[in-house]
Amino acid sequence: MIRTILAGLAAAVVLSGGAAAQTPMTQRTEQLQLKPRRVPGLLGYGYDVGEYRGETSTRSSSFRALGTAISRDSARTKFTVESPSITPGLQAECAGGQKRTQLGWISFEREDLSYVCSFTRNGQPVPGASFELALQKAGLLARMSQPQRAGEMTYGGRTIRLQTQRIGGVPLPTGRIAGYVFYKDGQEIGGVDFNRIMSPAIYLPPQGSPDRDVAALAALSILFFADPANRME
Repeated sequence: MIRTILAGLAAAVVLSGGAAAQTPMTQRTEQLQLKPRRVPGLLGYGYDVGEYRGETSTRSSSFRALGTAISRDSARTKFTVESPSITPGLQAECAGGQKRTQLGWISFEREDLSYVCSFTRNGQPVPGASFELALQKAGLLARMSQPQRAGEMTYGGRTIRLQTQRIGGVPLPTGRIAGYVFYKDGQEIGGVDFNRIMSPAIYLPPQGSPDRDVAALAALSILFFADPANRME
């Protein structure tokens, strides 16, 4: 009888754990929005995302010749971020550049250049803090459906992976970025949904989660990236 009861309890624990894992990411995370605010004298804007706040500015350029036979896109972004758990605040500088890490788990063919962010605090590099986004080589699939992007964000001794993935909305092939999902140890822990009429939806791990800060930095790095796939023709 005791063995039967223990076996039943063990089965219940397994089932409850499986049910939790099957709960949609959007129901296990906190949904937030980026709220812009004016900053006098800044060629950009200030922002708030939950308890995270800062300032950002972005410069991007595009060149096209002979239709699309010759093309070049560039983007440079700066942003600051601070919160009760990120203090003193961080300064980030992001731009296209040579790949800094070996993201061997990415399956698609990548561009020679990637989009990377470096982080400093009071002018000094923050050890172990980095963001890299690999871009898919342009092709028919990229033009007809959501282009592939994948990358990693590391901060505070924690690393998460991210990749383009539709979170919500109508699955129409627009050739633009629809969304990103963040993964930790293979489990969805957050993301950004661009496929919305209003501002993007940002999904972060609940407050108190050890992955909240690294996910927030990944979300901000993506939000402020002038992705050439989203360039208005």
